[in-house]
Amino acid sequence: MKRLLYLLVLLPLGINAQNMYNVSSLFENDLRGTARFVGMGGSMSALGADMSAMGTNPAGMAMFRSNDVSITANLDMKSNTADYEGTTFEIDKTNFFIGNAAMVCAIECDNENLKFFNFGLGYRCRNNLSSAFEMCGAANGYSQQYVMEQLYRDRKFAYDNLQDWMYKDFRYSWLPLLAADAWLYDDKGNFITNPDTTLIWAPDELAYFEEVNGGVHTVDFNVAGNFNDRLYLGATVAVSTVDYDRYSEYIETDAVGDIYILENNRYVKGSGVDIKLGAIVRPFKYSPFKVGVALHTPTWYNLHEYSSAAIIDMYGNRITTIDEGLYGDVLAVQNHLKTPWRVNASMAYTFGTYLALNAEYEYADYAKKTFTDRGNIYKSQNEEMKYNMLAQHTVRVGAELNLGGFAARVGYNYVTAPFAKDAYKELYNASAAETSTEYMNRFDKNVVTAGLGFRGKMFYLDLAYLIEMQNAEFYPFYDYEFENPGAAVKMRNQSFVATLGMRF
Repeated sequence: MKRLLYLLVLLPLGINAQNMYNVSSLFENDLRGTARFVGMGGSMSALGADMSAMGTNPAGMAMFRSNDVSITANLDMKSNTADYEGTTFEIDKTNFFIGNAAMVCAIECDNENLKFFNFGLGYRCRNNLSSAFEMCGAANGYSQQYVMEQLYRDRKFAYDNLQDWMYKDFRYSWLPLLAADAWLYDDKGNFITNPDTTLIWAPDELAYFEEVNGGVHTVDFNVAGNFNDRLYLGATVAVSTVDYDRYSEYIETDAVGDIYILENNRYVKGSGVDIKLGAIVRPFKYSPFKVGVALHTPTWYNLHEYSSAAIIDMYGNRITTIDEGLYGDVLAVQNHLKTPWRVNASMAYTFGTYLALNAEYEYADYAKKTFTDRGNIYKSQNEEMKYNMLAQHTVRVGAELNLGGFAARVGYNYVTAPFAKDAYKELYNASAAETSTEYMNRFDKNVVTAGLGFRGKMFYLDLAYLIEMQNAEFYPFYDYEFENPGAAVKMRNQSFVATLGMRF
């Protein structure tokens, strides 16, 4: 039996719209950067001398001995396959975007100890959230309507006379209000279920579709110093912008046609800032062995969410939650969020100019308090994260073989799951205006990369290929009374990366 949290709070009052599934995508960093960085699996935190080091260990920027400027293009091909009760759906989405653009100014210093003092400026796509997902299958007795009925049961309203409170306040959960708008009751005074608990309108099939566009983009400002080619120190201030939208449809169908279609629209924008501090040490004077450590502060986000929902009943009528008198054309909510602290430890070794190796480990505890409380508004959301989210461990390894002006690279990442296996979306302490019931629990992630590099006297070209593999379980809703099944999901992302740069 999965944990059912906080049953003492039976009514979803308030309008705070964020939950752990909404914000978890802001916790993680995609493997993005220059093609050299991607080709080595992002494992360059102790090796340094790459633009993307600004985002992992900023001390790596101190290893540049000349000015550098580069731009990187990405082609992402994402594929999601869902198997729900024996029915399989696959959907693809392709995106082309600029993943990285950066420059570094290397200043040689006439100082006994400080050899170089460098400045870096870079842009990177921190998270490309653009994707699509679809599932469909036999209902087998399960239905989102039971969730609506449970919320209605906790605080009932006169469903045959909705004008006095329909989407005008947050006293009643909007999900059963939508059910009432979709005529999920009969002329005998039964709402959603009959007296024997069977559904008035029982579905034969369930279906779900969603599409996400946008992501998180970051501008990095870096300073770094090289002290006697033995100690490297650096700091990065990162300013991020959030801009993405999400549209979803949930459908229940019987032999006649659609019983109802539930639509959800959500647009999130905002900004955040974080600081990264790093150090790399070459402990032995005549050895190329290096060790590095970096500390990433939380990213403090100020987010604005704009959302609305609509239900299309069995007769084709479309009713929205929009109430002009209350909040205009959408529900607008402001949230303050901080991501977890991160710690990165790394080591690197080079064999002459021919072979470079790097390995690193990164830790972030997702279970820590995340929402900024104001009068305990987010107490239940923070408690939900404490019990359902995990500390995340990331291991990266990479290698580069140099043969004159040609280089070959390989890399690998292993990232542990962000959610407990039995985590679920809690609606009883969510916003009254929360009308999306779906959630996905992602498991461990594996990333394999490879790349090639070509160096001239001034210009260089790097190419990389990445394949990211992660499985998950998707639930269109969670009914704690009947323990509904989930869909087995395979998520695959193939990315082709090309960097053109110039050193001078």
